[in-house]
Amino acid sequence: MPVMDEFREERAAMKNGTLKQKIAYFFDYYKWYVVFGIAAVIFAASFIYQLVTNKETAFCAMLLNAASRSYSEGTENTGAFAAYAGIDTDKYDIVYDTSVQFGAETGSDYYAAQQILVHVSAADVDVMISDPSFLLQYAYIGDFYDLRDFLNAEQMDKYKDFFYYIDGAVMEEIEAARKDYDHEYEPVYGDPIHPENMQDPIPVGLFLQEGCPLLQDYLFSGDNPALSVLINTKHPETASKFIDFLMD
Repeated sequence: MPVMDEFREERAAMKNGTLKQKIAYFFDYYKWYVVFGIAAVIFAASFIYQLVTNKETAFCAMLLNAASRSYSEGTENTGAFAAYAGIDTDKYDIVYDTSVQFGAETGSDYYAAQQILVHVSAADVDVMISDPSFLLQYAYIGDFYDLRDFLNAEQMDKYKDFFYYIDGAVMEEIEAARKDYDHEYEPVYGDPIHPENMQDPIPVGLFLQEGCPLLQDYLFSGDNPALSVLINTKHPETASKFIDFLMD
């Protein structure tokens, strides 16, 4: 039977068929059109929603090996900083990223290092807060600001007793070993709280004080955490305010 004749017979059957037959016919012949149509509508609605509601990030702090004591406390902390810095949270987001965990059972240190590399390379992060031992490797490859070039004179004087130091001479040795492909070189890091024992002490971080609002809401593993400012921060003024917010 020609295709057109078969089609006419099916249409005639549909016209005189029961409701159940009509529904079955519709889904047999049009279900994929319906499925793709619904998918297209959902995708378009989702895209429009993201476009309308997506907010620019005004500031991002990466909190290594940290966990919020509760969701509400974490959001209260970001809200408090927003008020302190005069950031309109209806238009901008403040992000405290706690996703990077070293030594976690659910992931490897390699994966955590890759996360940091991606975020730092993309300049998505303004400050990094962690146990000083985790900050060490990033500090010695030049990822952080020399605070003498970042803080103003008042801040330098106010926070000098909380500085976290690295030795510029060791940085030069590390760079020389890298250029010479010296894989046997093992750097000897100085004590970050004893700059007097370093050849070229450089303040690259601040130890957070007891009672700091961030420490009230987040649990950090390891020693007293320190904060460093990423050299490629997109929001240096906000990062400076964040330091004052935590240290005051």
